[in-house]
Amino acid sequence: MNRFELAITPGDPEGIGPEVTAKALLKLEKALRPVSVSIFGSKDAFKREKAFLRKTTASFIEPPARSSPGYQSGWAIQAATQFVMSGNPRRALVTGPISKERLTSAGFKYAGHTEFLADLTGANAVTMMLSNELFRVALVTNHCPLKDVSARITRHSLERTLQHSLNHCRTDLGKKNPKIAVLSLNPHAGEGGLLGLEEKEIIIPTLKGFMAKNKGVQVNGPFPADSFFALEALRSSAKRHDIIIAQYHDQGLIPVKLSDFSCSMNMTLGLPIIRTSVDHGTAFDLAGKDRADPGSMIYAIEKSLYFLKNRRRK
Repeated sequence: MNRFELAITPGDPEGIGPEVTAKALLKLEKALRPVSVSIFGSKDAFKREKAFLRKTTASFIEPPARSSPGYQSGWAIQAATQFVMSGNPRRALVTGPISKERLTSAGFKYAGHTEFLADLTGANAVTMMLSNELFRVALVTNHCPLKDVSARITRHSLERTLQHSLNHCRTDLGKKNPKIAVLSLNPHAGEGGLLGLEEKEIIIPTLKGFMAKNKGVQVNGPFPADSFFALEALRSSAKRHDIIIAQYHDQGLIPVKLSDFSCSMNMTLGLPIIRTSVDHGTAFDLAGKDRADPGSMIYAIEKSLYFLKNRRRK
């Protein structure tokens, strides 16, 4: 019971998830010796990973026989989440890439992992965050059409994202009084209302209110998104913001993936469990060609263990 335990869902069995999972576990073999690893997925999906199958000590929890790839993906998320939620605080979930189309076709009506995990864990609200060693970016809105973004940016949704970000900084990163940056929605931060009123009416009042309730926490912004990341990257690591809040999906995720696509990860804030994930898709065109880069899966596994250790110290 003293060991950390990882539940890994490789994702769609016909995508690159099994390959990057196998490569990552081989790469991290030494670091994972004191860790119990359970793979929620078919061992048959790893049949090309012969070196991994010869060496691994991971346990396989098999999906229902003859089930579709989409159903296997959804089943694995459900089973692995239930396993991690079962009461052992030393457990974490690491997820591989799924096909949202196949997932929904198999009867799981979710836009992605984030919404699925919120429902499974009973979380009232969650926040999607992508991060690497340069940027950590949390999103006020995630999987929604661009035309709906403005309506979904409210004082409540922004304050929720701020609170989840603060909790992550304190609990997982060990930063009691972090520095948080918030991006604007409109070009040039709205130009005083000429290019939009969201900054004046929603974002700025919410930031002021949040800082008033959380003394010692520094919240800066709203910053124009077109220049922020270039300037932030030039700062020393000690002077960068601990977390950046973007208003919508592509505003925040393009800079993260551009800065280090190979070693970035996805994380769901606001869950009662630790969940990290790769930052890429199934790449069906690469499956079976031994060309998939495991960097994101390696980073997701390493960070899940780092967060487990930090939470253990609390």
